[in-house]
Amino acid sequence: MYLRENLEIALQQLVSSKMRAALTTLGITIGIATVIFVVSILEGYEKSISSDLSMLGANVFQVEKYDRNAGIQVGHRSRDFRKNLEFEYSEEIREHCPSVKYVGAEVWNYNISFRYRDKKTNPTFLLAGGEPEYFYNNAEPISSGRILTRNDIASNARVIVLGVDIVNELFPYEDPLGKYIKVAGTKFKVVGVFEDMPARTFGQSRNNKAVIPITTFEDIFGSYRSVFLTVMARDAAHLDDAMEEVTGVLRRLRKVPPGKENDFNVWSNDSLVESFTNSAKQIQLVAVMIGMISLLVGSIGVMNIMLVTVTERTREIGIRKAIGANRRVILMQFLNESVILSLIGGVIGILLGFGLSFAVSAAFDLEFAVPMWAVISAVLVTSVAGLAAGLYPAAKASKLDPVEALRYE
Repeated sequence: MYLRENLEIALQQLVSSKMRAALTTLGITIGIATVIFVVSILEGYEKSISSDLSMLGANVFQVEKYDRNAGIQVGHRSRDFRKNLEFEYSEEIREHCPSVKYVGAEVWNYNISFRYRDKKTNPTFLLAGGEPEYFYNNAEPISSGRILTRNDIASNARVIVLGVDIVNELFPYEDPLGKYIKVAGTKFKVVGVFEDMPARTFGQSRNNKAVIPITTFEDIFGSYRSVFLTVMARDAAHLDDAMEEVTGVLRRLRKVPPGKENDFNVWSNDSLVESFTNSAKQIQLVAVMIGMISLLVGSIGVMNIMLVTVTERTREIGIRKAIGANRRVILMQFLNESVILSLIGGVIGILLGFGLSFAVSAAFDLEFAVPMWAVISAVLVTSVAGLAAGLYPAAKASKLDPVEALRYE
């Protein structure tokens, strides 16, 4: 009975002073929205990254010149700190690593334009120099024609496999196979077309590339770049063995002394996801701390407004005590108002966080994911904040002397 009455009084008071209630809960709203938004975006990004990497398979790993942190390549001190990885390493790995099924070297150039007769693409495409293993290790099959062959690599052949985006621009109404296009002033014969691939995280196209033999690539663009090595183990059970064998071969080729750390980086899907997850947890921690600061500010605002409310309603408190309301009833009345005020801010913050997360996820083609623990935590935290903020004002109100309260002007 008393609880229902107190809740009704609390809601009436909040409705009667909407602007004050809105400003009071602003800090709580911002804090909760910040936490929900950041946690949701990171959760969706992690799922999207995992989905992207799962296409490579559980038995594929890569070797690069520099280390990776959360998927971002990072160097040490300068770009010249480590020696380049060489194209010839792939042949050594084939010969000396029994746990390896496929190994291929690849190298990339960006902002490439393609020309066919009077048509020319914008310089926004990617060009890779690769080996036949590129198509297996990167899980990028072709829809028509053929892949590169070992003979193409040995003969520096001017042949090319095109992505769907390039085909759509240069060959909208004809079959590209057997046609000749120009890349960097060199004529290439189209021998294959990739399958239409789904977009990557953030909507980045997988179809905006072409692949030529790596030897041809180095003839045209030079061999000063460090290559990437993609390696497929015989199966998932041999992944660790394959990584150890490849590491041993590369340490020998690069003359890394015993006891010294590798001057190259070997990473698999699992290690990249783990790296991202660790970074995401740190960002989440920072977001939660920012949210807690906003909640603290919001709680102080709630406490301040509740103290003002107690002062404004001193006569009301005196009347209620005079007609039989005890300290517990008065205490619960003001605690209810404080908790409801905080919960309103929390609910608005949750809805705002959901809305922002959905908008950003849709804009950048991320998976929309709001973990339930974040929502439950938000509700609990706002409830506790409301209790903490209202405890002192409620206690002050419950201790008022009814006679003195009735005399208050």
